[in-house]
Amino acid sequence: MLKSYLMVSIRHLMRQPTYAALNILGLTIGIVSSLLIILYLSQELSYDKHHAKADRIYRISSDIKEPDNAFRWAVTQLPLGRTLKAEFEEVEQYVRFIGNGRTKFIKDNINYFEEDVFQVDSTVFDVFSFDLISGNPSTALQNPSSMVISKTMADKIFKGENPVGQILKTDQNSFEITGVYEDLPKTSHIRPNAMMSASTSDRNNSQNWGGFGIYTYALLREGADPKVVETKLNDIIDKYVAVIFDQFDIVIRYEMIAIKDIHLYSTFEGEPESLGNIKYIYIFAAVALFLIVIASINYMNLSTARSMRRALEVGIRKVMGAQRGMLIGQFITESVVLTVISLVISLIVLAIAVPLFNGSLDTNLSLLDLLQPQLILVVLCILVLTGFVSGSYPAFYLSSFKPAAVLKGKGASRGGNQWLRRVLVGIQFAISIFMLIGTFIIYDQMQYLRSKDLGFDKDQVVRVVLDNQASREKYPVFRNSLMQNPNIKSVASSSTSPGNGYGKNVMSVETNEGVMENYGIDAYVVDYDFFPTLSIPFEKGRNISSQYPSDTATSVMVNEAMVARMGWEEPIGKKFQFDRDSTVFHRVVGVVRDFHQQSLYNPIEALMFIPGLNNSSVLIKTSEDLQASLAAIEASWNEVYPGIPFDATFLDEEFMEQYETDQLRGKLFLGFSLMMIFIACLGLLGLASFIAEQRTKEISIRKVLGANTGGLVTLLVKDFVWLVLIGAVPAFGLGYYFMNDWLKTFEYHVDINLLLFVVVLLIILVITVLTTGYHALRAANSNPANNLKYE
Repeated sequence: MLKSYLMVSIRHLMRQPTYAALNILGLTIGIVSSLLIILYLSQELSYDKHHAKADRIYRISSDIKEPDNAFRWAVTQLPLGRTLKAEFEEVEQYVRFIGNGRTKFIKDNINYFEEDVFQVDSTVFDVFSFDLISGNPSTALQNPSSMVISKTMADKIFKGENPVGQILKTDQNSFEITGVYEDLPKTSHIRPNAMMSASTSDRNNSQNWGGFGIYTYALLREGADPKVVETKLNDIIDKYVAVIFDQFDIVIRYEMIAIKDIHLYSTFEGEPESLGNIKYIYIFAAVALFLIVIASINYMNLSTARSMRRALEVGIRKVMGAQRGMLIGQFITESVVLTVISLVISLIVLAIAVPLFNGSLDTNLSLLDLLQPQLILVVLCILVLTGFVSGSYPAFYLSSFKPAAVLKGKGASRGGNQWLRRVLVGIQFAISIFMLIGTFIIYDQMQYLRSKDLGFDKDQVVRVVLDNQASREKYPVFRNSLMQNPNIKSVASSSTSPGNGYGKNVMSVETNEGVMENYGIDAYVVDYDFFPTLSIPFEKGRNISSQYPSDTATSVMVNEAMVARMGWEEPIGKKFQFDRDSTVFHRVVGVVRDFHQQSLYNPIEALMFIPGLNNSSVLIKTSEDLQASLAAIEASWNEVYPGIPFDATFLDEEFMEQYETDQLRGKLFLGFSLMMIFIACLGLLGLASFIAEQRTKEISIRKVLGANTGGLVTLLVKDFVWLVLIGAVPAFGLGYYFMNDWLKTFEYHVDINLLLFVVVLLIILVITVLTTGYHALRAANSNPANNLKYE
């Protein structure tokens, strides 16, 4: 029986190549797009699952509340890890990652710079699964001045040599390479290029519970309840932490988060890598479902619209003894055959598309991921949904024809349930409009992020890093060399720059009433030229200056947000006391206009700027001739810092890196929106063709009676236009609700422009008219004599 079904299905498809091609193309595009989304979601959901003990690994993070401020940090204090192991029986092991920053390594008098370098405890291999190519995990990091490195770093520095046993130097230490590990996959929330033994530093044994900055991980014992451990963390706070922070009215609370949840669920600041968001998992899962639904709707519409052509076949089969169940099986088999053909083509297309997708969007998808059991199940679900579900209504509808009626030419004369087809087409339009609204709003927000006045001039600003004391001491020479070139407008230095982090310290601050009170203050160090170089204006007071020798010792500057936070009526002269045991007070000499130090996800923070001349970040304002400017900067660098590789970044690009994941999602949303609209257009094209064919005699009669071409085209197109208008109603409501909710994740965002909804509606209307109008025009221009000659 099945063989018969298959043979008849294939013969039917071969007799109707246009119909088959439209369905296969629509299903293929829908399946390819859906599988791409599924691969992307699979990658997002697989973060940190490659660690063998991932189910038992938790990171401890900090929730901090000040009297007038609150923030959440991914980091904790240095002693926490050791204390957990010593006092909690539920904790089997711990490991700490201490960021070493951008690190210079020296081999054979050649300098190599590496990002993502950490000091770690030797227990790292007991907690995390690193695939060591060489070295012994039990001893690799036990000794001071030992280090393990990634394969990429080993290939870069040692160029095929065996690194184990060799020495790499930094400006302060020499490290013996004791192991090489395979690069961690992209699906890791922390990806070190090198791990130094934490015992190298005396800081490793510090009992300073006041300083933060350490990523602390705990491996729980089998069966241990993380909620119980999290509750017991309060004991550590009471015992070690509260004694320090209670006097400042600062409340510290620890939170545990499973490492498998960090990428999608973390809301902490200071994550080592950019994060995803579980909301986007739901959004893209819905998009994948929409794509399959739209492709399935196409099949259902085209099948029922063609019912008049198959009615005679059904009647004859029933007369010959075919039962309804047999006919249902036949029609569902045809649907499954179409879906299987589309799926096979989709996998071939996917093999070509995945590398292109990875290259253009910087993802790391692999077609082999589809072999995972859960993804095989998803593919089977797609097969069932598109094959059985989309084919079920046509099968049940076509098999219901009465033989006597269809053989007399009275059955299925109207091509199926027109109201159902209209509902299905309306759903297609609603989904397409919703997706297009989302795409345009995402695009507007991304443009807003690029064009918003950030409060500083980020254009043509080059940033270079001086990563050690010796380099920083040569900064005046470097600056003087740069300023001799006409392409260099200004040079400044600071301890950080917009788009990067800064420090926080508890200190005493003078209130508006003149009382010294304790506050957590965000601050960083700047030199005399920092604000002029970035064109940040002063609202009150003055800039620090070399004309005032005491500025570097007793002056500070603040932004407007700090004035607002403190409620100062007159900020100039207000005092900061960095250390309560010190008699030195730093007074405010200037107030700068607020600027965005962080991304537009965050409000502008209250900041204090400390004068200083020994800074790591150099900001160089150049002319518009960037090529000549970069050449000048590199020449000065090589002159002042011979042998140290020149490495520069642009400040505007660094700042925009904070939105990399948003831009990726925006591109994905745009691409899949276009795919959805294209699939819908394929369905409209086929549906319009069959409806025009079905109404040929009606059109001919109207033409004989005097109807003009324009009126006839309008007659055929207006039904689709009404469906667009009806579908727009729920699409507008849902689009406004969901996109408004998304925009609220940004502290600063565009307002939804209702004119955009009108533009989207016009676009869909134009596409609809163009898609359906061709067949309507051809039908209206046909010769009535040819169509009516047998009547």
